[in-house]
Amino acid sequence: MSDNIEYPKEPGKGKVFAGLILLGIGIIFLFQQLDFFFFPHWLFRWPMWLIIWGIFIGARSNFRNSSWLIMLLIGCVFLLDDALPDYNVHAAIWPLAIIVFGIWLIVRRSHPGDQDKWSRKWEDKWNKHQYRSGNPFEPVITPVTPVDAPQDPSGTRPSANTGTGSTNIPPTGSYKSAFLKGDDYLDTVSVFGGVNKTILSKNFKGGEIVNIFGGAELDFTQADIQGRVVIDITQIFGGTKIIVPSNWQVVSDMAAVFGSVDDKRIKSTGADGSKVLVLKGVSIFAGVDVRSY
Repeated sequence: MSDNIEYPKEPGKGKVFAGLILLGIGIIFLFQQLDFFFFPHWLFRWPMWLIIWGIFIGARSNFRNSSWLIMLLIGCVFLLDDALPDYNVHAAIWPLAIIVFGIWLIVRRSHPGDQDKWSRKWEDKWNKHQYRSGNPFEPVITPVTPVDAPQDPSGTRPSANTGTGSTNIPPTGSYKSAFLKGDDYLDTVSVFGGVNKTILSKNFKGGEIVNIFGGAELDFTQADIQGRVVIDITQIFGGTKIIVPSNWQVVSDMAAVFGSVDDKRIKSTGADGSKVLVLKGVSIFAGVDVRSY
């Protein structure tokens, strides 16, 4: 199986942080072997490595995404079972995990307009908007006066309803509704089920996939992108299959724990550098499969 997915190379900061983690782990192991200090047995269990890996991922991304938090919570929940043997923590692990993940979904999906994980192009398109302090999603349009437009004797510009404003002003309406409108954005959730979707947009801008004991299959063969587009994937015990055109460039920035991100496309030299699909997020006991037909 060939791996055609490109992985971004983080200069400096990530290597330094990884080196510090390895240094700390090595010192702890050394002290344990030499009996300098007492370290509890649960400190060397697999949930601790999940916690350390989550902290590393969070530090690498400046803790901007939620992938590190999911791994940290899962590691802490399983670690409690080893750290507190006198309590029946094991019976409460999965209910607690489901509750925490449900709260996370509610909080995260209640503020889709605040997520800065998708295409930067959409933000640049709306960066001329001014927002009222009372409602940050309600745009205030400032009309632009053409050069040859008659000026009011008082020195004020014509009002927005006179029809003399610029036609390049973005349409009015809620930023949130425009952000989630149409096929340009992807927002799928599958819990104990599956999602099968064909994307037809010729200006796809990115989106989000959440799988919990479920899966998603996305077909982009009839779609098109411009520039760099980000898809944020969060899945636990699930899987995602993505079918893309052969000329797209795929970049993986995902954290896979007991899972994988595989590119099963035939190696192609005709990848278009102006069409880059970035996969971000976390995959726990799950996989991401990239194909091209």
